[in-house]
Parts: sequence; C-alpha cells; structure tokens
Amino acid sequence: MLRISKATEYNWKKLNSDSSEKLTKRANKTQSPKKVTATNYLDFAPSNQLLSNITCLNSKIEDIMYSLCLSYLNHFDLLSNKNVEYFLSQFNCCKKIDITIPEGTWTGDNDVLGFIYQSLITEGERNLTGQYYTNKRVIDYMIDGKNLADGETFLDPCCGSGAFLLSIHTNTPECLYGFDINPIAAMLAGTNLLVKYKDHDFVPRVFCIDFLKKDLFDTTREDIPFKFDNIYTNPPWGADKEKIYLANYPEIKSKERASMVIVESLRRLNPQGSFYFLLPTSLLKIKTHNDVRKYILSNSSIEKIDLYTDRFDGVFTDYFSIKLSSLQSNSQSYVVTTGDETRQINLSSTESKAGTIAVEQLTNIDDSIIKKMEAKKNDDLTHSQWALGIVTGDNKNKVKKEKAQGLEPVFTGKQVTPFKLHNVSSYILFAPESFQQCAKEEYFRAPEKLIYRFIAKYPIVAYDDKQCLCLNSANILIPDLDSISIKSTAALLNSSLYHYYYSIKFSDIKVLKGNLQELPFPKLTKSQDQKLSNLVSSIQSSSYSEKHQKELDDAVYSLFKITPTEQQQIRSRIK
Repeated sequence: MLRISKATEYNWKKLNSDSSEKLTKRANKTQSPKKVTATNYLDFAPSNQLLSNITCLNSKIEDIMYSLCLSYLNHFDLLSNKNVEYFLSQFNCCKKIDITIPEGTWTGDNDVLGFIYQSLITEGERNLTGQYYTNKRVIDYMIDGKNLADGETFLDPCCGSGAFLLSIHTNTPECLYGFDINPIAAMLAGTNLLVKYKDHDFVPRVFCIDFLKKDLFDTTREDIPFKFDNIYTNPPWGADKEKIYLANYPEIKSKERASMVIVESLRRLNPQGSFYFLLPTSLLKIKTHNDVRKYILSNSSIEKIDLYTDRFDGVFTDYFSIKLSSLQSNSQSYVVTTGDETRQINLSSTESKAGTIAVEQLTNIDDSIIKKMEAKKNDDLTHSQWALGIVTGDNKNKVKKEKAQGLEPVFTGKQVTPFKLHNVSSYILFAPESFQQCAKEEYFRAPEKLIYRFIAKYPIVAYDDKQCLCLNSANILIPDLDSISIKSTAALLNSSLYHYYYSIKFSDIKVLKGNLQELPFPKLTKSQDQKLSNLVSSIQSSSYSEKHQKELDDAVYSLFKITPTEQQQIRSRIK
C-alpha cells in the first residue's frame, strides 16, 4: 500500500478549504484575485487553446489538473501500467472531468501541466505561497546538459511541476527526488516524470512533504536519502510570517523562507556535492539578508553567480542564480555572468567576514570614490520619518481620471521626477478608513516632504510642499539630517554620485528604506547647504535639463573632492 505523508493529507484538506477570508485580510498582492497567464513559462499555441477551454469550466482546480494528468498519461498508453496506477492512487480524492484537449497538446517536451496550473491560480495565492515556476530557458542554462552518473542523486526540494527534474539527464529516474508542499504540484511533477521515462518501470520519487519541517527524514521515509549529490531549486520567496519554521533556523533572523531552504539544502548536500539555486536579487544586497550571505560564505564555496534581466510573470523582482559546492573555503573566487558578459570576482577576507557577496569587480577608481564618500559620513537617514504610499485595494473604483468636488490629486511613481511631481492625471477622495493600507495623514500633510519612486535602480526624488498624496508606487521620506536641509537632501539623492553609490551597493529594482538608510551623508557648512538648496529652487522654477544635472553633479562632486577621472567612472557606471 502507498504511504501518504501527513503533509499530503493536510494539504489536500487545505486546498479544499475556503481561503477567501485569509486573502482579504492580507495587504496588496496577497488578496489579488487576478490571474496571470504564464507566457514567460511557456508560449505554446495548443496549451493556450487548452487554457481557453478550461476557463469556461466551473470545476475545482485539483480536479482540472488531475484530469489533465490522466489525459497526458493516456496519450502515451500508460494508464494501465502498475507503476502508474500505484502513483495515481494517492490522488484518488480528485474527480475526473471532461476537458477538450486541442490536437498537439501532448507533443514535444513542453510542461503544459505547469503552464496551465500557473495560469489558473490567483495572483494572491501565488504571492502567499511563492508559487512562481521557472521558465525552461533559465533551467536549461542552469542544468547545462548535466548527466547524472548511475546512482547519482538529484533533489529539487521545491519542485513545482518538476521543471528541474525534467531537464536533468539520467538512466536511473529512481535517483531523481522532488518535494513540494503542494499536492497538486507533486501530482504534476510525478506525471511529467512518468511520461519522460515511460520506458522505465518506476514510481516517481516525488513527495508532498515540507522540506523545512524537521520530521522530513524520519524512520517512516526510508525511501528518501538523508543527503543528496545535487540539489537544484527555485525556492519560495517571502518571509515565514506565521513563524512556522523560525525555531528550526535560528540563524535566519530575516525569516526569509528561501534563506531557510538554502541552510537546509547545504546540510543535506553530500561532500563534493553541487548546489544551484534561483533567488531574488534582494538576498545579495539587502542588509536584512546578511544572515544567509554569511552562512553561505562560512559553509560553502561559491562557483558561479548569474544575473538575469527578465522577470517571472506577474513579479517585479529581479533574480539571480548561485552555484555552490559543499567545500568550505577561507577565500572566495567565482565567476559572475550578465548575459554575454563574464567577470571574475575575488572576495577579500574582510568582505567575506562582513557577509558581502560582490557581483561587480570594483576597480581602484571605484574603491577611491566609495572611500571618499564613506570617509565624509557625518549622518544617515536612520532617524528620519518614513511612510508608504496609499494602497487603495481598489484603484479601479477609487482612483478617478477626472477632477471632481472633494477629490484631490494623487501621484504614482511614474510621476515622480527629480525635484518635481509632474502631470497630474489621477484624483482620489482621501478617506483612510476605506483604503486597504494608508499611512497617518500627518505624513502626507507635512509642510515639506520628499516623495521617491519605489521601482527604480536608484533614488529619484521629488520635493513636495503642497501636501500631496501618493499611491504605493511612491513612498514618503521626511529627512532628519545634521546640517542638511530637506532640499539639499533631495539634491544629494538625485545626484549622479549618489545614484552611482546606490547602484554599486544595491542591485535591486526597488528603492528600499533599508538601503536608503545606509547612504552616507556629509556635514555641510551653511553656505554649502544654501548653495544646494538654492540650486534645487532654481531647478523647480524651470524644466529639468542636462545643464541642471551637470550643475547639480558638479556641486556634489566638489563636496567629496571627486576628480575628473572618478567622474568619468561614475558616468560609465550609471549610463
């Protein structure tokens, strides 16, 4: 008889429970009922037609996916095989329904099952559970034609529909292992493996279990090894808000689930083993994630880091992949790739101890610029005031395109330009009690404040003394810096020097409070502060131009004694 783990039973019940109340109590994307077609994952005409056929059905998602698995297996005459019957028996709580399958759907090596599932689940559920499947191009790049030796094990501990497992080459599919907390994902991954290895008499070693639970490798699961030769995955991104795993991973203060999967995977990796993960870029740079960077540098050797320029469907976060070996090393030397560009990085012992994983090999000129800025540090933004823009929860009905009585202008991140808010195009009734999330009114109504774009490579900051409102693509900063006025703060943040420093230190497309708080600010004389403040006032009274940017940059460069050669380096880095 097939052993089904407690997690499998629990998660089937969870899938059939009503989660609508839970979703509506979450902020932002976690309550979104929107569905995003996973075109980045797969763009295949028959699967697109199949999705169109399915959207007309009023059926449970697990019944839809179960029926598609049966159709896929039946296409290859596998349903009568004992090993297939054995695998499918754990999903007999699902019902078979009639679905029209377009011709050509099951041809080729496309993961149609994964595409359909990703396209059917809501944005809210994907955000809550971190279910963002990796497209085949990225997986093929990471796998790089890898062939497993006989008996060599391979694990994807967050396998989804099995994309990594399908891309690896082996003569012994029994050595492929996949874990996922979602029983539907386990069903899809196992079905995909049964089809790929249809000439093998085996039961897929894909299990609906939680990799981060300490009871994973108990005595009832003797068919799962304690350690593996290869561990590749795209783990769920996001914090363990419910603190389910916190006690198991005290070294991960950030509560980031992806970081916990890294720790657990390195513990489960055989000597000489290989580890390759796809992760959000924030883990490389944000101070909060210094915990996992230190763990990586202390418990493994980095072989390679790949930076990607595209994104997952419905996600604005940049991502990277990192390849590690289980060998520990006091010195770290690795390759970083961005597209066709490759560079060698050698970390100093100081960087390693500090938890720095660099992706840019800084030159002597870069070192000089950074040292000049940090040597001049007199203050930072840690004791300033911060506020998030408004999350209405219903922009369609609450944000208006036409001005009307009682409505006032509201600005988005796109309308934040250096020193100015531009092109009023939206209006809103300021009723905080009706919004999903809203900062205290005192922040919006401050006599002076800065508003900065949330999605940007470096700070883009507008000055506001009109008590304007902003949506959550723009955030509020009311700076409190020794010897620096609010307009001068805006001048520094909008300068090429600070853009350069920010982009070197933080490789993310989001301008985060924690990053801004690490920027060094100098002590200004009254005349220096007045000069910068007057320059901002002059810029505000006219259209912003390259001439203004040069005048601003020259004033900021003079504060830090940045040489012409260093200025050229700055321009080359942020162009």
